[in-house]
Amino acid sequence: MRRSLVCLLGLAALGCHSLWRPLNQYPPAYVRALETARAVLSRHFVVTNVDRAHGVVEASSVVRANLITKYRTKAVARVFPVGQDTYGAEIRVTNELEVSEVSSLGGGQPPHDWRAVGFDHLAETALMAELQAEFQGETIVARPRPSYIMFRPGAALPLGQPRPAHPSVPGPASVPPQPAAPTPGEAPAKSSAAPAPQRAEALFAQHLALGDMQWQRKDFERALMEYQRAALACPGNPIGHLSLAGVWAALRRYGAGAEALRAAAAAGGDQALDAQQVGRLRGPEDALGERLLLLKGWCKQRPEDLDGRLLLAYHYWLAGRTEEARASLGEIIQAKPEDAGARFLARQLEGARI
Repeated sequence: MRRSLVCLLGLAALGCHSLWRPLNQYPPAYVRALETARAVLSRHFVVTNVDRAHGVVEASSVVRANLITKYRTKAVARVFPVGQDTYGAEIRVTNELEVSEVSSLGGGQPPHDWRAVGFDHLAETALMAELQAEFQGETIVARPRPSYIMFRPGAALPLGQPRPAHPSVPGPASVPPQPAAPTPGEAPAKSSAAPAPQRAEALFAQHLALGDMQWQRKDFERALMEYQRAALACPGNPIGHLSLAGVWAALRRYGAGAEALRAAAAAGGDQALDAQQVGRLRGPEDALGERLLLLKGWCKQRPEDLDGRLLLAYHYWLAGRTEEARASLGEIIQAKPEDAGARFLARQLEGARI
């Protein structure tokens, strides 16, 4: 009887172990994606936490200081499923300052805390390019430039410069090493450090699609972030800048929206947009009508604001109200003939080549 009871208890324990083990075992693809994100961040930062349960890797740069304050860079990678047994990852990079507050108790060290001062979009784009290359079985080393306003030219980067074990393949957002200046009479050597256009286009399409998804959901802050990354990946593509113009208008940042239109004009070259491209720039129909009403009201209150008028003409064009768009653009060109954004939209309206 006693032997039978021991056997039953042993079988029950073995069964429970076999049932419990799969519940606590992470999929191999998930573990590989998490380890890849950790490896990429560890090249530039000190990894401070790896949360396997939530698929999060946290890292931070060393704390630096100047005469005013202390500052650091924090990076967070998040792994998420994109299909069956397939995982992707995203990286967010923030710059932080140490902020001290005067203590009302007197004496002692004043309390302090770290405050985020903004996303480092250039670093995010470079690190995402490095991460995507790792997922594809390649290895590149990103060297993003700092975006701290306190950094003087030539100052230390917030992202440490790694020493790769083998030559790296530069990505679309990596800064290629500058070749040494040739001596007089010596022909300059051909550089093999040009970024891969296909990878840049793939990164552009990825961020543009993510931005479109947030744009349709009316999550303008996230759409802005993704469109900025798309514009950084392919600055010569006007679609990224035109997408930014609509989001800036939704956020009522009309000056920034007008600058995005002028950037699109500079990037457009000889390109004419087709109906499909214009259609995806509209965003949600009700949101387009709301932006038009707000812009019309703004321009009535401030008729001297050419940036607002340029955005109004852009939204007239998106809405298919061509006559009103032409009238608004005519007023802008008459007041400011050199406005590249206005001429860009005018030639698009006429259906001519830019």
